[in-house]
Amino acid sequence: MNHASVERMDAFSEIAVFTRVVDLGGFTRAAEQLRLTQSGVSRIVSRLEERLGVRLLNRTTRSLSLTDEGAAYYERCTRILAELEDANATLARASVTPRGRLRVDAPVAISDFVLGAALPRFLERYPEVSIDLTVRDQLIDPTAEGVDVVIRLAAARDSELISRNLARARSILVASPAYLAAHGRPRTLASLREHTCIGYLSSTGPLPWRLKGNASEMSYVANARLVAGSGNVLTRAAVAGLGIAQTFEYHVAPELARGELEIILEEYEPEPRTVHALFARQKSAVPKVRVFIDFLVELFASTTAELAGRKRR
Repeated sequence: MNHASVERMDAFSEIAVFTRVVDLGGFTRAAEQLRLTQSGVSRIVSRLEERLGVRLLNRTTRSLSLTDEGAAYYERCTRILAELEDANATLARASVTPRGRLRVDAPVAISDFVLGAALPRFLERYPEVSIDLTVRDQLIDPTAEGVDVVIRLAAARDSELISRNLARARSILVASPAYLAAHGRPRTLASLREHTCIGYLSSTGPLPWRLKGNASEMSYVANARLVAGSGNVLTRAAVAGLGIAQTFEYHVAPELARGELEIILEEYEPEPRTVHALFARQKSAVPKVRVFIDFLVELFASTTAELAGRKRR
């Protein structure tokens, strides 16, 4: 250990003794609590004052008080020691077994098509963790609502939140072979106006389709006979031949693999969006949150690999 490292260790020891003297109001009580002699505590504080080149304490035979410089230094020292204590506590929490109730908030489609089948596997892996899953599509403030992890197709807007990228979400247009045989396969964006479409109904109304053409993205308001706020309903309607739907690829991966749906106008897909896990910075080392984030990364990586494998086949 070099001389600078030893000096830093001595400085922390001196700071700890100095703050204890101030907190307890004297050398005698501080010495008793620290299991040192009174003269030893006095020498440590004097050494600190000598190193800093400033008097921190006014000493008399009957009283002890902070100088102006000592008061400012004491305030800074208490913050430093509190941060060190918090860092130590964080490491201690990270090493314990994940346990407790974990509150998760996720969109309907991700809950239905990705999380639903995977959560039993997570709970089997961590038997001391329980999950409350709230399913909704609107953005929320996880801290205000007491939610541990939020999954969204949007990055964190709050600097106090950590955003962990989970996967790229490819948006596609699909229709059933029966619908395409009966109505023809659209070849251009303009030809969509001649087709029946199926739309997603959000809390603010039907969502326009996001499409890409001529190197720029555009919104298309579909001529929809059916709009529904459920990915399952849209998928079943598309498989039944009702019309064309825009959805995320992972929503309809099984139907594509079985040939129940086909991708159309693939050259007009918008740039993929990103699925994020959002959580408060102070929760990043909490064991139940940490292992759930790791599980989500693993889950979405396997889902992405499975989709890529189906494309190659």
